[in-house]
Amino acid sequence: MTPVLGGLLATFGAFCYALSSVAIAKSSQSAQGRGNDVFLSILLTASVAGVLWVAIGPPLPDYESAVLYGVGYFAAAGLLANVIGRLTLFRSVELSGAIETGLIRRLIPVFAAVFAFLLLGEVITPLIVIAFFLVTAGVLIMMVRPLQKSRALAETVQRPHADRTRGRALAVISAGGYGGSFVARKLAMITLPDPLLGVFIGALTGLLWFGTSSVAMPRSRIRVRLPLQRPSGWQFLAASAMTVGQISQFFALRLANVTSVAIISSVEMFFAAWLAAHIFKTERAPGARFYVAALIAAIGVVLLAVAPVLE
Repeated sequence: MTPVLGGLLATFGAFCYALSSVAIAKSSQSAQGRGNDVFLSILLTASVAGVLWVAIGPPLPDYESAVLYGVGYFAAAGLLANVIGRLTLFRSVELSGAIETGLIRRLIPVFAAVFAFLLLGEVITPLIVIAFFLVTAGVLIMMVRPLQKSRALAETVQRPHADRTRGRALAVISAGGYGGSFVARKLAMITLPDPLLGVFIGALTGLLWFGTSSVAMPRSRIRVRLPLQRPSGWQFLAASAMTVGQISQFFALRLANVTSVAIISSVEMFFAAWLAAHIFKTERAPGARFYVAALIAAIGVVLLAVAPVLE
């Protein structure tokens, strides 16, 4: 049942990331939202994970070499997810909207599966292959379509074509960053199986990156100063949801393999569409093609969730 619990945690993490994406879109509609969200989300993640680790986390193991390897991989995961992944994610949502960004980020399992095969030697079972193709088919149904039709998934406020193209490119980069971070986290937990410590180290790495870049690149200082302003409710919701989502995914990776967690996390796209179109009304409701794609992908996710029981 352990892999099944990992799948449930991965699903919950996907919901949290979807909620965060919609909150980012709402926050970006105000001038205060621009540039403030990323640093705030990393700061909150570091604070929450640090407090939880001190309160309920296990003590560090005695073998120092394993600790150093684990810390190093956790730091690498922090750079991939909290710097590359988050920076490009937040900007992509601003430029292209939560639904389209969530759609393109379904490439995360592709990057994660390739990296896991090359670096972890994970075995890809037939059920995983079937689930992977079902989820990928759902994504392709939405991606292989005329540009004019894809604009129906944009926010009510129209965006320039150039901005949406940049947003798509940033979403691909975000997918690569997050896909690589899945593998880096798994490598870290081989020798240092402490998810809360991993979240804290990754977030702390992001904060150190902001501090270093503010000195090396003065233009980035605005991103460090902005969080000193009082955050809006949408900014706080985006940061909180992303914090909970990341912690959930860390625990999921401890219980299940990288490929399974990455594929299950793909349901973020459908959570984002439901929240954006029907709950928060930030974007137009997607058409019938979207729901067909969602059904196909959902079958793949369910199949992957029960795979440990069937095999």
